[in-house]
Amino acid sequence: MNDAIVHSVEFDRERCIACVACCKACPTQAIRVRERQVALDPDRCIDCGECIRACPYDAVSARTSSPSDLKKFKYTVAIPSTTLFSQFGGEVHPSQIAHALTRIGFDRVHDVSWMCEMVGRAVDTYLSECREPWPKISVTCPAVIRLIQIRYPDLVPHLLPIESPRELAAKLVRRRVSQELGLKAQDIGIFYLTPCSAIMHSILWPVGLDESHLDGAFSVAEIYGPLRKAIEEGDRDAAGFEFSPKGLQWAMAGGETAMMRTRNTLAISGTQDVTYVFDRIESGKFRGVDFIEAYICPDGCVSGPLLVEGRYAAKRTIREVVSRLGARTPVQEEKVRSLWHEHFFDMEEEVKARPVRAPARDLREAVRLKQEKDRLVASLPRKDCAACGAPTCQALAEDVLHGAASTDDCVFVRLERLASPSAGPGEEAPSSSGAGEGGGRATPPRPGEGT
Repeated sequence: MNDAIVHSVEFDRERCIACVACCKACPTQAIRVRERQVALDPDRCIDCGECIRACPYDAVSARTSSPSDLKKFKYTVAIPSTTLFSQFGGEVHPSQIAHALTRIGFDRVHDVSWMCEMVGRAVDTYLSECREPWPKISVTCPAVIRLIQIRYPDLVPHLLPIESPRELAAKLVRRRVSQELGLKAQDIGIFYLTPCSAIMHSILWPVGLDESHLDGAFSVAEIYGPLRKAIEEGDRDAAGFEFSPKGLQWAMAGGETAMMRTRNTLAISGTQDVTYVFDRIESGKFRGVDFIEAYICPDGCVSGPLLVEGRYAAKRTIREVVSRLGARTPVQEEKVRSLWHEHFFDMEEEVKARPVRAPARDLREAVRLKQEKDRLVASLPRKDCAACGAPTCQALAEDVLHGAASTDDCVFVRLERLASPSAGPGEEAPSSSGAGEGGGRATPPRPGEGT
């Protein structure tokens, strides 16, 4: 695998006005705005798409596949996310959508809902056999996996060692098409229809796999127009596809935990709630919980940044579609257990932590760095306004400590210096008034000047 991390989030320099909305929204503080230019820290970015959602000027987008990529293969397969069926209203049957996909350029459509149900059953099997540490954490959301690798490395052992439904479905359909049509595996192009940039990144830079079984991804938003037209022109009574009602509910937070026999589970969604729970797991809380389903996006995948429909309407549509499908014969538990013991669901590689910066060489250096950071933070106003180009005053202090910024980047520090009585005409004086309640403060030392 290539050592260079390839991200799916892209910034349009022409549209960007350096408003710092993306910088403040990033859950891993991977974005900085310096000299009116956005800079992305590739080691911190988890491609969650929060910056796409936050940008009011459409200056952030997701790098996805292009129609020309389909021409590279003799045969193409679309694997639509279950969220796709939430975008066209409850009166549109999933089969209509699947048939319409074959009219806009794909040779075959492979439903992932049954694989979602199978993985749900496999997780249930795993929970009945596994050991601590508890709780176990779902790997359905790739942004959550990246967040844990970077920000919560101690939680890596809590991640389920089970591959995602989309990758398992791609592996299965490639094998099936190759056998049916006598095609070489490399002649078959398999593309996911994704609600978020994190899944595209998981294809470019997979975790738990040496190489993704998917060849690319199209955002739901970019195919929405042609697909809606194809649906309207197609047969309203289209049939031929069978969908799992339980699997379709994976589009929403709580769909995975609904399959668990144990009710000792949590379903959390949204960056704030996810970090709240993970912070407490690190401190020893939630050890009595068996399983946690976590999504970076609020309400789960139905609120992905690459969708068209709003999440509330999308949830209602999924419920309507599931209701219309009615009861279906569930996946046979014996079959799932057989596949489980054959290691069909296993990740190919162990997930490892991905620390952003190397730790201090020894305790003395760690203490010194902590003292310097605390001193720098105390010299800043702690308004977390992001006007300096860093999301918080803590982040600016870290940047200063590592030589990537200066306290002069803070507009309040500069204003205090200009307003100081000791400043002569046309010059700035050292800051002397504190941000808190108590008196003055000295200009912080430069990193490396001692403690």
